[in-house]
Amino acid sequence: MLTTITLGLFFALYLYFSTNGSVTVKDYYIYSFMICCFIILPLYAIYCFVTILNLSKAKAKIRQNNPERGEYGEGLMTFKEGFKTGFYTIFFAGIMSLIVIFVFFNTYGEWAQDSLKQGLLDTFTANMSDAKTAKDIETFRNSDDYKTLNLFTTKNFFGLFSIFLSFYIAIAALFSQFLKKRVF
Repeated sequence: MLTTITLGLFFALYLYFSTNGSVTVKDYYIYSFMICCFIILPLYAIYCFVTILNLSKAKAKIRQNNPERGEYGEGLMTFKEGFKTGFYTIFFAGIMSLIVIFVFFNTYGEWAQDSLKQGLLDTFTANMSDAKTAKDIETFRNSDDYKTLNLFTTKNFFGLFSIFLSFYIAIAALFSQFLKKRVF
């Protein structure tokens, strides 16, 4: 479900950008950034929380129906169970989404990748207070290095994935710790 939502948002923005001539490359970059930070990441966190909460409630209900299981929280959800459930859910959704997006940008969507590069540089130059740095960015934009620059290489994929992975681990650990051994 998370993969479907993520890819749906990604391709909806791509379709909107490719069919609407009034959307600039800077806008495409900003919209991509905002969707990733303010929609996708909170969605994954909420989904992880709900998944762990449901597991915790289910384990607590089983324990209430079988009170002979013992004292001290035996039979309730442990940190390991919660972490495993929450992390695996968002990990697999995230990895599948990232793989599809990287394959898309390196095959069919190369012009969209170029648009993201231009939008990134436009955003940097528009927000520069130092004229020399803005001039250096413009010089880079006209160089051969810029034309061959690929934002979606394997190295960048694993760098970005490590950032998302740390988010997945932190969210799953936080919610698992908070909801372990809870009685509802």
